Amino acid sequence: MARLRPARHEDLPAIARIAHATLLLGGPGLEVFPSQALWGELFVVPYLHRGCCCLVAEVGGEVVGYILGACSRLPLLLLRLLLFPGPHAPESRFPAHLHIGVDPKAQGHGLGKALLGAFLECLRAKGVRGVQLSTTRANRAARGLYRALGFRLWAKRASPFWAPYRGRPTIHEVWVKEL
Repeated sequence: MARLRPARHEDLPAIARIAHATLLLGGPGLEVFPSQALWGELFVVPYLHRGCCCLVAEVGGEVVGYILGACSRLPLLLLRLLLFPGPHAPESRFPAHLHIGVDPKAQGHGLGKALLGAFLECLRAKGVRGVQLSTTRANRAARGLYRALGFRLWAKRASPFWAPYRGRPTIHEVWVKEL
């Protein structure tokens, strides 16, 4: 049985490992970003320091999933725009954003749904109006999760970002949920 708890700075190596293991459209990110440790410093640390409602899922004391978020895009907007260029929903309606990942060996057991549900409850408790996230059409499992929890597609466009790794552009999508 998984236990959800707030993410802590000492979770950085585990979160970085999972984030890096799912970086390339749900698969290993070595081609995209060669250093797992540096990926953690660039991608995870800003959320651990300035994010809100950040959680991890533990099984047997091991971190096997995470959700990193911010109640407002402003503190992390520059990093997000650099890493994930593309369309965004209006911040006035959907100020929060998130990144979620589950260790490939722990997928398919409801951890993503549990993490995302707890994250949404935390946002509601803080009075946040709405949340947005980015994914790709290639990430079918994630899209199914978002749809099941009431997210809807806001915008999409072909993005050349993944073309070097997939051999073609990928459809970048923005999903939103009002809270």
